[in-house]
Amino acid sequence: MPFSYRCKDIGYDCSFEFRAKEKKDLLPRIKIHTKYAHNVFEMSPDMIKKVEDACREDL
Repeated sequence: MPFSYRCKDIGYDCSFEFRAKEKKDLLPRIKIHTKYAHNVFEMSPDMIKKVEDACREDL
């Protein structure tokens, strides 16, 4: 099953969406986006948890 993530799901006013075949493939891409689009150069453990919780399995 593919997985997806949307910035809006963690409170950003951002239209970024990303899909991947495996959940483990989402976080590296999300980190790159967050760095360049939101100036978050290092994600805290709390933010990583928030992002992981927002990653959804597409049906």
